[in-house]
Amino acid sequence: MFLYPKEIIADIYLSKIGGFSSELDKKEIGINAKALEVNTSIIADETHARLKFFDEKATPFFLRRMYRIVGLEEHMDGYEESSNGEVILSAELEEEFERYRGKDVIINTVESFRIDGDYSGVIKAIRRRMIGGFHEL
Repeated sequence: MFLYPKEIIADIYLSKIGGFSSELDKKEIGINAKALEVNTSIIADETHARLKFFDEKATPFFLRRMYRIVGLEEHMDGYEESSNGEVILSAELEEEFERYRGKDVIINTVESFRIDGDYSGVIKAIRRRMIGGFHEL
C-alpha cells in the first residue's frame, strides 16, 4: 500500500525526503501516519530517530541530530508530500536540506530510547527474550 518506510533491518528504515512543513519543529520529522502504522513498528510522537543521507560526509552516529517522529494526518501540512510514507522535515531546515528532496534517507530508530542515557528499555527487552526470563543483568 505504501512504498515507504521500508524496513531494511530491525528498526532501520529506508525512505525518501518528500518535502518540508511549517507545522513541524526543527527537532521533528513527519511521516504519513497510516504508512507508519502499516509498514513500521514506529510509535508516532514517541519514537525518535537519526537520519543518514547517502552522500553526506561520515558523521559519528551519536553526533547526528535526533528527531521525534510525528504521524502526519490528512489535515496536516506536509501530508500530501508523504503520500507514500516519505519523510517531511521542518520548514526551518529547508535551506539546509533542500538538496536532499527526493533522495533516499535512512531512518535509524535503534537507539531512540536512549535520549537521556537510560538503558532500562534495552534491559527489559533482553529479559523478555531470554529463555525463562530469570537471568539477571
